[in-house]
Order: sequence, then structure tokens, then C-alpha cells
Amino acid sequence: MPILVRFCDPSMTSAAIVAELLDVVFPDAKDGVDMTHGRGGFWNGHSRLDIVKHDLEPQYAPHGAMDFRDMRYGDKSFDVALFDPPQIADAGARGIMGNRFGTYNRGELETAIRMGAAEAWRISHLGIIVKVCDHVHGQRYVLESDWVRSALEWRAPYEVVFQIRKKPLTDPKWKEPQLSARSNGATYLAFRHGDQRHIARKPA
Repeated sequence: MPILVRFCDPSMTSAAIVAELLDVVFPDAKDGVDMTHGRGGFWNGHSRLDIVKHDLEPQYAPHGAMDFRDMRYGDKSFDVALFDPPQIADAGARGIMGNRFGTYNRGELETAIRMGAAEAWRISHLGIIVKVCDHVHGQRYVLESDWVRSALEWRAPYEVVFQIRKKPLTDPKWKEPQLSARSNGATYLAFRHGDQRHIARKPA
């Protein structure tokens, strides 16, 4: 697999990025939980961890349906928790973004992401990986990464990786003139409990 870099080559898939993050940031992890499994985009067989996979929708939850805002596990149940929430508000079920990534109403999205990040932190022993998309919505810049950090009492990330796509995702209904930079990627935030130094850790 390719080496982990902060700004990823467009050829790196979400699954490759997650596998590299787990190897580089959490070499001491043995297991994990995927709180938002969806269509399984985080997994391509390269992860060495034993992963429990949940989702709100039963058809996407190999180990049972569960709401990421209220995970039915005790504190520190898994070494690592992975959280990939819907990232766009008001997308509509038929829109490109909403159909691909899920959506919430504008007033609900921030609360959902904050709650999910807090739950990931609670049920993890070593740390978490959260995927977000900072973007413009409703004529304002939306810093989802700040929502995650605030849920974790403004901890600085242990590591940040930016996923770069070859071209931005666009919707035919978006008309010119273009008023904002269009998104062509996502942000992966990794947080570790405890010691934040980037040092060698014994593999699990």
C-alpha cells in the first residue's frame, strides 16, 4: 500500500487512507468499531484490525443496527472508533451529495456530528478517526472539523490527512457564477488518548 502523506494523491481511496492511518497512528490497536459502516467504503481487506461494523440502517450493519449518537457499548470498549457521518445538510434524498453520503437538516447536522464524535471518544481506548468535510453551505463556511474538536474539549488532532479527488463533486443544479471554492476532498482527523508525542509504539 502507499505510504501515508498528509495531502493524499487522488489515487488513494478512503479504504487505503484509513488502513494507513490505522497502521501509522494506531500500530498498538488490535480492534475497532466502525460506527457508520454504510456501503463499506473504509474497508478493502488491508486493515489488520478486527472491526465491528454498525450503521443506523440494518442493511448496512453487519453486526447490528446502532445509532452513532448513542452506541450501546461501555467506555473504552474498543481500541479505535471510526466515525464517518453525513457531511452535508439539506442535500435532499435525491441529490448527488445526499444520496452518496447521507444528509441531515441544517439544524441537526452539527448536533449529530458533535454527539457522534463524543461517543467515538467515549467508547475508544486508544483513539478515534473521524472523516469530515469543511465546506460552504447556505452562503457560509462550515467548519465541521471544529465541531469535532469542540466535542473533544478542543483537543488538537494527533494527525490530520486530507483526501484529494481528481475533480470536485458538483451537482447539475449548481449554476454560475461560482462564488466559492468547490470541494474536492475530505479531512480525516485522528485523535489519541493520552500521550500525544509522535513516537514509535509497539505493534499490537
